Amino acid sequence: MMSDNEDIKKIKTICPWVNCPSYDGIVATVDVKKNKIIKIEGDKEHPQSKGYVCPKGLNDWQVIYHPDRFKKPLLRTTSGFKEISWEEAIEVAADRLGEVVKKYTPKSICTTMSEWPSVASFMKAINSPNAMTNRDLCQGTAETADPLTYGDTITIYRSSQDFKNSKCILLVGTNLPVSCGGQWQDIKAAMKNGAKLIVVDPRRCEAAKAADLYLQIRPGSDGALALAMINVIIKENLYDEEFVKNYCLGFDKLKEHVQQYTPEWAAEVTSLSIDEIVKVARMYATNGPASYRGNNGVCQHANSTQTCRSFATLISICGNIDVKGGNRLAQGPPGKEGSESPDFWSAITLDKEIEEQTMGAERFPLWAGPNSIMRRPHNPSLINGMIHNEPYPVKAWIIFWNNPVMSYASARKVIEAMKKINFLMVLAYTPSPTSDLADLILPIKHTYEFDFLMMSSYGCWVSAMPKLVDAPEGCRDSFQIFYDIVEKMKQKGYIEENLFPWKKSRDFVDETLGGGGPLNFETLCKMGPIAWRPKYKKYRRKGFRTPSGKVELYSERMEKFGYDPLPTYHECGDSARSLPHLGERYPLYLTTRRVHNYLLTRGSGYSWVQKEGQYPELLIHPTTANERGIKEGDMITVETPKGSIPHKAKIFEGIRPDTVNGVYGWWMPEKKSEENGYLDTNVNFLCSFYPPYDPVIGINCIQGVMCQVRKI
Repeated sequence: MMSDNEDIKKIKTICPWVNCPSYDGIVATVDVKKNKIIKIEGDKEHPQSKGYVCPKGLNDWQVIYHPDRFKKPLLRTTSGFKEISWEEAIEVAADRLGEVVKKYTPKSICTTMSEWPSVASFMKAINSPNAMTNRDLCQGTAETADPLTYGDTITIYRSSQDFKNSKCILLVGTNLPVSCGGQWQDIKAAMKNGAKLIVVDPRRCEAAKAADLYLQIRPGSDGALALAMINVIIKENLYDEEFVKNYCLGFDKLKEHVQQYTPEWAAEVTSLSIDEIVKVARMYATNGPASYRGNNGVCQHANSTQTCRSFATLISICGNIDVKGGNRLAQGPPGKEGSESPDFWSAITLDKEIEEQTMGAERFPLWAGPNSIMRRPHNPSLINGMIHNEPYPVKAWIIFWNNPVMSYASARKVIEAMKKINFLMVLAYTPSPTSDLADLILPIKHTYEFDFLMMSSYGCWVSAMPKLVDAPEGCRDSFQIFYDIVEKMKQKGYIEENLFPWKKSRDFVDETLGGGGPLNFETLCKMGPIAWRPKYKKYRRKGFRTPSGKVELYSERMEKFGYDPLPTYHECGDSARSLPHLGERYPLYLTTRRVHNYLLTRGSGYSWVQKEGQYPELLIHPTTANERGIKEGDMITVETPKGSIPHKAKIFEGIRPDTVNGVYGWWMPEKKSEENGYLDTNVNFLCSFYPPYDPVIGINCIQGVMCQVRKI
């Protein structure tokens, strides 16, 4: 699109936070002559976000012009960081990584952001299985439980929910008005057409305020609620008998199994009333088609995989899979309808004998290794390998688009690991607590500074992400960086051949689009987002992507590896109920929330965030505050068995009296110290690095943590 001024262009693209599955559509106003973005606004024609963009998407372009942006490679010396050339940076990276390969093995090198194609391809090229993901700390439990049940991930932030056509919408541990505004518009439209909204959350969030039924559940007990709902639905014959008979395995065993999970039992576990539990079961089962979404509030406990299995079973027996108004299965573009992601993902799979060496494969076989769903290492085990060289040494860590010091449990352990390894390389835009510890910092292009592509196989659309402006001369895209490092490692004899398939991001884009077919990148840029019509009940033709081809209520795959084959409930091992001697000292549950205007652990140093004068606030119930002499705005200490941090008190009647709610990911770059305040306010500092883990994927418990609160 062009304006009257030929130097000013309006260009359609996608929010630069491509690892956020909201995928908001963007219209950027660009001064071509000055090579400068002027304005960002929502794309009202985008098929998913419909004009909505959160504050992060509206403001992230300012990172391009941040005064502290990295513009040249930086190498740590005894006197601090010094600028070096790209040629020297590639040489340093190749040698330091090559030395690890030569002295140890490729598996002694790990990376973050394994979902990004350049990172995944780099790990394939050097033959290391330890490509880390943060999704264990996010939605990994659902991304394991869902495929075990019906072969696809359809219950989290992937647009699989057909909200606008739903008659009942169940949201558990998720707050769409803040996290996914475009889909919240679909929910509001459905409610105008008579749909019921159910929200389950310990905090009366924005979504809860709009709900027809709001359940203020005890943190960590969501699985008990799901199982009791299944109990009621089966007992009252409210399930979809035809779907269960034709497409589900193990229903008879499930029916017998859930008899123990009565509403009376669940009321004691969840602190909900029996009437509330029966009411929510009937409302969900009798107002179909219904859609369900769970998120971090469900997925971040040490019992979350079985919780997610319970909700997957709930939507299955009610026949809400891949129906209009339910939870859709993945559907790629025409000609690739079965594709959830580009074809290259299968090409980067490592040989079985290499995958068997993935850190955590023996202990968590459904998360790590060749038999797993995610095929990702167990992050705490990798950290342990860095510190103690067990079960094998991990000596190099490549960090891209991540900030593990802030995002991983037990920040001090992460810092200790980073200081012990031989080489820490960080690819980043701007400084962070993680880049402060790096041996080599490589400046990367912003997503607005190179051509890319975004496809949603659940939202059924594809969009170009054209370059908006030129990057500073010293910044490179990650594809070019990793290609050059692999090529240099080959030249120096550290590896035998360069298997990295693309020299730059555009090569990946063109290959993904089919290499010169009718839908090329230029055409897609002109057309804007292209949507295709959703198809429903695709399983009738091809079945489900499970070993049996059916919905596996009883999972023989889980049974094979020693897990409960039917969804079960176990109290989190580090809760006050499991450890009553600690519960007396730490009687409250600590939960966390993500603040609207910054993403994850990024944003504390950005002007649009700092203008709000924000300091992390702890939501606390008036009764709980009064008992401790705490008033609005008081500085308070949040203490767990692992340590304490300060927050500011925010009195909030909408939270359970036994629960407090802190801010995730906040640090203070204005503190010009070695730690930049990241040990002062980082909620993850209070979480344990050690077990008990979720037995299936090995996640630390980072929601519902035992705590106490005191006035400073």
